[in-house]
Amino acid sequence: IVIFIDEVDSILRLPFPVNDFFGLIRACHNNRADQLEYNRLTFAISGVASPSDLIQHDQHNTPFNFGQAIKLDGFKLNEAEPIAEGLKIKSPNYKNLVEAVLNWTGGQPFMTQKLCKIIMEAEESPLIGKETEWVEELVRSRLITNWESQDEPEHLRTIRDRLLRRQESSKKLLTLYQQILFNPDGIEADDSREQMELRLSGLVIKQKSKVRLSNRIYESVFNQDWIQKQLSILAPDPAERDTEFIKTLAKLERKLLLSQLADVTEGKSSEQSLYELLRYITLQIGNLLGADRSTIYLINQEKKELWSVVAENQGGEFLDIQVGLGEGITGKVAQTKEIINIPDNVYQHPYAERVKESDQKYGYYTENLLAFPILDEQNKIIAVIQLLNKLNSPEYFYFNYYPKVDQHGFTPADEERLAQFVPAIRQILESFQSCYQVSKKLRATAALAEATRYLDHSSLDTKDILQRVMNAAKKLMNADRSTLWLLDTKRGDLWTQIPKTDGSLMEKRVPLGEGFVGQVAQHHKPLRIPFDVYGKSDSQMAQETDKKTGYRTCSLLCMPVFSPERELLGVTQLLNKRKPGNFPPYNPAEYREIPDYLKTSFDENDQQSMQVFNERVGVILQYAQTHDRLKQVEQFQAKEFVHNTLGMLSHAVGDQSESAIYNMLNFMTRSLGQLLNASYTNIFLFNAEKKEFWSLMVEQGQFSPIEVNFSANEGIAAEIIASKSSKVYNSSDDWNDVLIKKNINKVHKYPIYNVLLFPLFNEQGNPVAIIRLINKLKYPDYVQLPLAERIDTQGFTQLDEEKLAEYADTNFISLLEGCQSFQREMITIQRKRALSELDKAISSIIKSSFESKKVLQKVMDAAKKLTNADRAILWLFDSDRGDLWTELPEVGKWRRELGVGFVGQVAKSYEPVNISYDLYDHPNAGITNKIDQEIGYRTYSLLCMPVLSLDGNLLGVTQLVNKRKPGNFPNYNWAKTSKVPAYFKASFNESDRRYMETFNSTVGFVLQNAQKLDQLRTKISGRLNDSVSHHLNAATTLALY
Repeated sequence: IVIFIDEVDSILRLPFPVNDFFGLIRACHNNRADQLEYNRLTFAISGVASPSDLIQHDQHNTPFNFGQAIKLDGFKLNEAEPIAEGLKIKSPNYKNLVEAVLNWTGGQPFMTQKLCKIIMEAEESPLIGKETEWVEELVRSRLITNWESQDEPEHLRTIRDRLLRRQESSKKLLTLYQQILFNPDGIEADDSREQMELRLSGLVIKQKSKVRLSNRIYESVFNQDWIQKQLSILAPDPAERDTEFIKTLAKLERKLLLSQLADVTEGKSSEQSLYELLRYITLQIGNLLGADRSTIYLINQEKKELWSVVAENQGGEFLDIQVGLGEGITGKVAQTKEIINIPDNVYQHPYAERVKESDQKYGYYTENLLAFPILDEQNKIIAVIQLLNKLNSPEYFYFNYYPKVDQHGFTPADEERLAQFVPAIRQILESFQSCYQVSKKLRATAALAEATRYLDHSSLDTKDILQRVMNAAKKLMNADRSTLWLLDTKRGDLWTQIPKTDGSLMEKRVPLGEGFVGQVAQHHKPLRIPFDVYGKSDSQMAQETDKKTGYRTCSLLCMPVFSPERELLGVTQLLNKRKPGNFPPYNPAEYREIPDYLKTSFDENDQQSMQVFNERVGVILQYAQTHDRLKQVEQFQAKEFVHNTLGMLSHAVGDQSESAIYNMLNFMTRSLGQLLNASYTNIFLFNAEKKEFWSLMVEQGQFSPIEVNFSANEGIAAEIIASKSSKVYNSSDDWNDVLIKKNINKVHKYPIYNVLLFPLFNEQGNPVAIIRLINKLKYPDYVQLPLAERIDTQGFTQLDEEKLAEYADTNFISLLEGCQSFQREMITIQRKRALSELDKAISSIIKSSFESKKVLQKVMDAAKKLTNADRAILWLFDSDRGDLWTELPEVGKWRRELGVGFVGQVAKSYEPVNISYDLYDHPNAGITNKIDQEIGYRTYSLLCMPVLSLDGNLLGVTQLVNKRKPGNFPNYNWAKTSKVPAYFKASFNESDRRYMETFNSTVGFVLQNAQKLDQLRTKISGRLNDSVSHHLNAATTLALY
């Protein structure tokens, strides 16, 4: 029996004397004399540590007789024959290649293998006799230049992190390493702890009595410039260090945005760089306060939980951690927004159970802890910083890999110090969250793109197209499997096709009411079962199905699929929610236990997303089932169907407003601004149908984006389109062209110094967009300086145009065309949905009553749902009195003069009025304020639009009050709250205005007919009696038509 103990150096963190551990092993050794069975036992111990680290001398108990370090040398030239054999295919002078490799790596095994791999993957081969120069070029381009971003698999960054892990000890290590760097022949070896630490890192080696550099690659990467930079960061002057810390965060944010711009341009989603950045930020914050470990937990508002991917274990791996709000110490801090500082006895704290469990799992011991909330400007939680084990100053402990912990813990001074950096930390974390959302959006886009490829080659067969769409849904919802069960109305059951273990499909049927899927179909209600499904009493059918298919159901989400008429069409079934990360496909036969990445559950957010998704699926299914009829009515085309289907799906996973497009455009413009150091950047997209440019912007003090546009046939815009060339203005007294000044004064009240206007054209030569960059900055990071002092007097240059041309390739242009297409799709889908809801309202009105009041109430209920407004009112125009009237439950019948208040202004001018949050800040809000006081309500945002007849006469005004953010929120009760509900901090946007414009045109038609019907009833009521009432009903029916 051989027991292998790897990473033995980690035992130094155990909360009991190290000798006890080795004493146990020695006891096993000593027992061999008395019990022969112990002769079968062998311990193999490995790790990066010296015997002096492991053997802590005790005069009463020495667990070792002796300790001998095993020295591992690098490859020598005569030992590298196998490597040489492998390089024969690259050059006949392969031995020269091997010699050049070892000259750079010093025989270090990992670096030698990595460099050989780079050589083998190189497209070219070296010229005869030029092997040394060719290898040097590869080393410098693939290993040394930009080494932090190219270091995959990670090696150099590990050395870097080890050197910089502890602030105080880092100074000693860097200073000693600097001495070795200055002495090519090395320095005298003294086996000090500092020298041992450098040797254990692999950066230096001991040869005879000297300690010298390991190889030329390390020497080139960790050179004098790098040392000076790190020492300057570790400078003892707190003010200087603090300034450097803030500058570092600013540079990191810029690097983040630029890297994400590259990812977006290339259409790829790479979260590794995001995780690496967050880990580096975390490391910097930990060093700032002398913490042994640090973790940043970010808030996921949708799931109401904290998450982290940088809580490092001993191997420096990314760990997937989720913490619910209110759970554990970090969850409690996120919930209460208050600091928790535990100086000692951490495990005794009432919320420390998760800390204890984590320590046991990852072999750590927490002695003190500081959990610090990071809030945004609206006082909402965005993150929690957790710091573990405040370290003593180095003079209080021996220098080693695991310094001792300060028994006093983190102090109030530490809290104050961290608090002063909150604005800088908050900014970069908000940028990180935005980039992370973009990354997730790219993943969703990739899934939709794959669905597009599938659908391009598929028919409109119901089973075929929905199976492909559901595969996309599986990726979007991060489920292991997804199934669509279709209702067979003739047989009265559900059917689907399920994959078997051999990959073939078998038909499966379930009676209504049987099993989880049958229950959902019978009761028309969703069913969500968390991990583990087998623990539920009625899981027998799921287990039987698993036996037949060779699968294992762990978590489940079943949702009914309805047609627009609320008829059941089927049930969507999502199986086995997966944790975020790259995991292999789940094959139960390969796992003795359920893998950790499946030990999670679908949550309420997943259910809400699937509810929206299923609404689209219902429409898609109905389209698929009736496409022959739709061909005759709408000249329906297959590719249009696919396009519309994917447009619906895009709404199922993102915003249902212009916010999604604005966020994407805003991210791209910010990144372009960072790329060229521009103070203000915009992308104006070209609308070929309207011959105009448009963009989405958020004005100062507003929350929702608005659409801005201008003609493409006038001014500089027309010149740029005609010439297909960019324009640069580095000095001018006249900035009156619409392309330059559009919306600039509303957003930024500062002068324009220089402008770059850069057009983008697609492969067909058609205009796609114009990028507008204003005010080239020479000092972009010195935000405290006045703008005039930060301006680059040279303005934008030819090099700037070349950078833009490089980034704005076909992928970038395709992305902008996608935004344009998505905008058109969104408008179309919104209008279809609005008309669908309106048709339902009209249908119910005609069937129930012909009274105008009931007609209007039902129509306005639909309008409130469409725009997500808290209240909706329809004011009717009284042509006899010349005013408006309505009825409210709180006050009864109410009248308003034309021109009075916002509603009266709309009725008088026939022009809409949109007042953003907060309406009370508007100079004309007096009447609204007074009315609110009378009825016990509070208006925060408002959208009023005229309702006109087909011939343009005023019929009334629709008034939508208090835009609500998406989500399930309680009904607003003004009397019970003194604070503004968070879900009311929103405004009606251009999309809502377009919604209501289409909506009101139909309302005008209905209202006009209802009014005519009322007039007819009033007119004939005095002349007819009960004996001729049947004539009235006939007249009523005719009037409707």
